[in-house]
Amino acid sequence: MKSVVWRLLAYVCFLLPSLLALQSGYAQNKDSLLLQLKLAKHDTQKINVLRLLTALSDDTTIRGYFDDGIALCQKGIAEGQKPQELYITGLATIYGNMGSYYKHRSEYANALDLYKKAVELSDQLHDKRFKSIMLNDMAVLYDDMGNMRQSLETSYKDLQLQEELNDSLGMAYTYNNIAHIFIELKDDKNALEYYTKSLEMFNALKYEKGMAMIMCNMGTYYSSNGDGKTALIYYRKSLQLYRQMKDAYSVGEVLSCCGFELDKQGQGDSALIYFNQALSIAQKLNVKENMAYAYRAMAKIMLSKGNVTEAEQYASRSLQISKQLGNLRDIQNAAKILKEIYLQTGNYKEAYSMHDLEITMRDSMINDANYKDAINKKLQYDYEKKELQLKLDNENKIWEKNVLIYASLLAALLVSVGSFFYTRHSKLKSRLETMELEQQQYRAQMNPHFIFNCLHSIQHYILHNDVISANKYLSEFASLMRTTMEHNRLQTILLQQEIDYLNSYLSLEQMRFENKFTYQIDCSADVDTSALQVLPTIIQPFAENAIVHGLCYLENGGRLLVSFTKEGDWLVCTVDDNGIGRKASKQIKARSGKTHVSQGMELVKKRLALASSLHKKSFSAEVIDKTDADGKALGTLVILKFPLEV
Repeated sequence: MKSVVWRLLAYVCFLLPSLLALQSGYAQNKDSLLLQLKLAKHDTQKINVLRLLTALSDDTTIRGYFDDGIALCQKGIAEGQKPQELYITGLATIYGNMGSYYKHRSEYANALDLYKKAVELSDQLHDKRFKSIMLNDMAVLYDDMGNMRQSLETSYKDLQLQEELNDSLGMAYTYNNIAHIFIELKDDKNALEYYTKSLEMFNALKYEKGMAMIMCNMGTYYSSNGDGKTALIYYRKSLQLYRQMKDAYSVGEVLSCCGFELDKQGQGDSALIYFNQALSIAQKLNVKENMAYAYRAMAKIMLSKGNVTEAEQYASRSLQISKQLGNLRDIQNAAKILKEIYLQTGNYKEAYSMHDLEITMRDSMINDANYKDAINKKLQYDYEKKELQLKLDNENKIWEKNVLIYASLLAALLVSVGSFFYTRHSKLKSRLETMELEQQQYRAQMNPHFIFNCLHSIQHYILHNDVISANKYLSEFASLMRTTMEHNRLQTILLQQEIDYLNSYLSLEQMRFENKFTYQIDCSADVDTSALQVLPTIIQPFAENAIVHGLCYLENGGRLLVSFTKEGDWLVCTVDDNGIGRKASKQIKARSGKTHVSQGMELVKKRLALASSLHKKSFSAEVIDKTDADGKALGTLVILKFPLEV
């Protein structure tokens, strides 16, 4: 009984004031707390005041109070002072506040170590609510560090605790965090699902801080999906709310978001105003990550204006800060801008060095292992949640009714039916996963011969001492290969992404064949390229066939037209060329003694057949040899049909 009383005292003295302080914006100011600390006579009173002081993590003058609070708590624990829960709770709270202090100053290693200590102490106290707060802070910290896998795993642990506590506000924040992680992993479907859940909860709670955060994040979502007008509407609403709340840290972040979107829309001068304001706030608060981003964004704008010297200064500052923080994503982005600057100034040695750094950071940060692990964590969480819910339902039924024979028979019947459908569902799921793996295998097989041809072109430029063309071709080729790798992980992509990919590929082929042909990509007015989904890299093989089997044999005047139209429930893509035709191409190869047989068309057919089975909708491709009235070849026409909803 006595231990229960001491535990209640510990919660009243420490945990409850902590939560009230967080929610009221620290109603007690620093001067008042310092006066209370001076008047406090007992260690427990001092610990309570120090805990509240250390919660003022934006105040750089309170650093020394951390050590005082930790020393008092550890002394009470070592001496066995009663109640022990009171000293452990105080120590856990100060560790958590100290972690936030270091996080805001971008000292990630120190912050992570303190958060872990706070979580360990919360387990000793069996305090799920405080542990949930610490897990949330850790998940955000992992995200800032670029560790998406660990951030997602920690977020799901936090969400599980919040559901047990019925903590609607905490769940709303965690849904937002998970959505952000899925955006980083380029999984828009899951991101939108979790953003929607978060926004619904914040609106129901009428919680302005959460609403401001979601509005900013929704702005980022729409920006990444090409809807800049809607993105700016959300950003400015978020900025207004944060300014009303006098949240300088968040105001700085939203200013950067506005600057990014304005720059993307070609409004560089307006974007610079926002970035300068964001940089000023970041410097005042000593938030190094935000400083690195603002410098990088300003460097990009200066480069576009032709101010190379100032651009290099900004980009170099960004890279220096990012290396200090060890943030892989920021190092990669700063290196990319410096590469472009050095290419413009003719400093090819430094350009190559930055290109190598960019690729190394990108490969370390985003890879298939991280993505697959993230999806596995989501599936594991969903499974465990269903298992817990089933257990709770069964327990409720036992307490609500007496165990009767008919109820037992009914339960047995339900279990049998459930097992049947579960087994059926598992088999279907396994079949779909196998089909998707086959899709990825076929996509992967279609890349090597194009890579081989491009490497020959790079070798050609080098042998002819054309360094500028070699560097340009190599940069474009590396970007195209990276896009190919990213697209090959996905089941579908936006039509606009496929069009951008085709543009990159065709521009390389134009360089490789020394402008023997021109190309054009058209879309009818009723085709929404930012909404329609298509199979990734499915059109490129047909464009490649048109070039290497028809257009490359012409001296000049070659034309390639790729067009997209809607016909009923179908998206129709045509690939039309005026080359020499398939028959003449085969005859030329036969005379030259070439025996290589292209596997491209066969692989495409297999991919379309698998897509038809996977999506339960028809995908088709028809190849037509064009001739005039006398039977003379006029080129080749390919007609591809995809369902509008994939």
